[in-house]
Amino acid sequence: MGSSKDERGGRETRCKKIVKRCIVCFGTFLISMVGGLTLGWWELRYHPTNSQLWMVPFGLVVFVTPAIIWFSIFISDVCNSKEDGNSSLENSVVDSIIVVSIDKLPSG
Repeated sequence: MGSSKDERGGRETRCKKIVKRCIVCFGTFLISMVGGLTLGWWELRYHPTNSQLWMVPFGLVVFVTPAIIWFSIFISDVCNSKEDGNSSLENSVVDSIIVVSIDKLPSG
């Protein structure tokens, strides 16, 4: 009986984590869209006269920053993943690559 409640509680926390991640991804996507729209607006409206140049670096920073954050979170999650109480080194993609590389070394 206790394990059933634990399973339900585990599912609920996993579901909440997934919902939070989806909300964060959607928010960063919207931020990136604001940057892209700022660049597009500058291109159409102000580029011929080269005015309002502040919009270019602003748009680039706002457009690219979410992608950098996604990439860093993904790499961090891959390198620090923990499942079923195993250490992060056992589940790491980097360590798997190292193990495969070591297995392919010539013996001798």
